[in-house]
Order: sequence, then structure tokens, then C-alpha cells
Amino acid sequence: MAERRSPESLLWKVVLAAAVLWLLYQSFNFVMVTLIALMIAAAMMPVADLLQRRRVPRLVTVAVLYAVGLGGLVLLVALLVPVVVEQAQQLMARAPAYREQISVWVDRARAAAGTWTAGRRFELPDIGLKDVGPVLRQLGERSLSATRGIFTGTMSALIILFAAAYIVVDRDRLARGLLDFLPPRRRREAARVGAIVMERMGGYVLGQVTVSLCIAVLLSIGLSLLGLDTPILIAVTAGALNFVPFLGSTIGLLLALLVALNKSLLTVLGVLILFGAVQFVEGNILVPYLLERKVALHPLAVLAAMMVGAQVAGLIGVVVSVPI
Repeated sequence: MAERRSPESLLWKVVLAAAVLWLLYQSFNFVMVTLIALMIAAAMMPVADLLQRRRVPRLVTVAVLYAVGLGGLVLLVALLVPVVVEQAQQLMARAPAYREQISVWVDRARAAAGTWTAGRRFELPDIGLKDVGPVLRQLGERSLSATRGIFTGTMSALIILFAAAYIVVDRDRLARGLLDFLPPRRRREAARVGAIVMERMGGYVLGQVTVSLCIAVLLSIGLSLLGLDTPILIAVTAGALNFVPFLGSTIGLLLALLVALNKSLLTVLGVLILFGAVQFVEGNILVPYLLERKVALHPLAVLAAMMVGAQVAGLIGVVVSVPI
């Protein structure tokens, strides 16, 4: 005979669930730190499991991964940041010339088409950092508010690294401790679902980083072959913003077209073909094999999650929204 649940028992469960949700809402910083630590731990977990089967301690694996990651980040900053800064300065210095050249191209196109505005001077609106700044500042403020400032954000970053390392090293004991809170009949299913969640979360993080790096490399090579003035800046911008669907490729394409219009129509055509080819490779090769199989989410669900994450916590929310 099935066990009947009393209304009082159901009411207590509803009250308990509401209390837990309220506590999570009040502890927003803790929730964000925990989620990011889980993402990093999930990305390292497959490597730790593989090397553990080869009798390599999990602590050694985490230490090596952190050392390689920190060394790679330092090398990337040392090699890439000066080039990107220099090319960004070049782009800003040449922006008026690019804007003037685009106006000339549009005037010629209108004159050739014989439109009623052929005799008028066409000028692009003067859009600069003062117009883009508020949008970027809003995202930055939301990201900082999610960690309560720069200092707290730095401390949170250190806590995230330590927490992720602890999760990887002591995974089995943590899993057993969490399962102890559940009824015995629920533990096997909870462990199965938890393993799936961690696998997909880690797959998303690794896949997204790999896709972004591939796009940055492909665009850097292609734009250099086309002879654009700032290929690395455009490629790095497109790759870094690739975490948001369509944003990285759109901004990269606009920057590339802005520079290409100052050269020739053939260069513009080459830029369009290059970005079309990169989008084809991303959509038909990189994303299906590196992301969709791991995350198993519809692209619209991904886009909706990122929009909500951006509204809640800025750039940090965009990063953690899809794994959530």
C-alpha cells in the first residue's frame, strides 16, 4: 500500500524549499563563487580521473594544471597584450580616416545608382567610445556588483581556485557527504544525475574555450593574409567575445569591414568570404563536436540563458548561465 503524505508534511517541505531559495538569494556572492568553482572543477575532473587510474595523485594533477594554466596566461599576456594595445591605438588613430573613406564609398555608390540623394554629402554618425562606454560600463558594474568590488573580486578569484582544487582532490568524500543528506532510495539516482551535470558542465567550459581559440587563430591567419592593419586585435576580440553567440563574430566582422573599406572592394569581399568560411567551420564542425554533444541544449536556450545571466550579473552571469 502506498504511503500517504499528510498535508502538514507537504507544507513543511514547501516552507523548507522557500527558505532555501530565500537563503540562496541572500547569499548571491556565495552562489556565484560556488558555481564558477564547480565549472573549473568540472573542466579539470576528466584529466584528474584519467591520471588517477595511472596512479598519479589528484593533488599533483591539480597543481600541474594550475601551473600550466598560470604559465600560459602569463605568456599570453606578455606576448599578446602589447600587440593588441598597439593595434587598438592604431585603430583609434585611423578611425576618422576610416569613417571618411566609408562616406566616400557610400557617396559613390549612390551617385552610380542615381538616387535622389546623389548630390548630398553622406556622413556616418560619429560613434565613439563615449557612445559604447555606457553599455560596457553597465556590464562591468553588474559584474563587479556580483562580487562586491575589485578587492572582493580578487579574493573571490583566489577562493574559487582553492575551492575548485578541493572539489577535484576530495571529490569522492564530498559526494558521499552530500548523498548522506538524501534518503537511501534516492542516492543512486542523485549520483547518476550529478555525474551527468558535472560532465556536461566541464565539457561546455573546455569546448567553449577551444572554439574561441580556434576562431581567434583562424581569423588572425586569414586577416593577416588579406593584409589588414590590425588582424590580431580583430581576431582576439572576436574570439574573446565568442562566449556570447553571434556577438563575437558580429563585432569582429564590423571591425574588419571598417578597416577593409579603407583599402579596396576586393579586400571587403575577402573579409566577407573569410568570416563566412569561419562561421561555416564553427557551425558545422567546431560547435557540433565540441559543444552540442556535451551540453545538449538548443541554441535558443543558450541565447536566452546568456541574456538572463547578463542582466543578473553582467559578464560573470554570461559565463555561468549556460552551465547552470
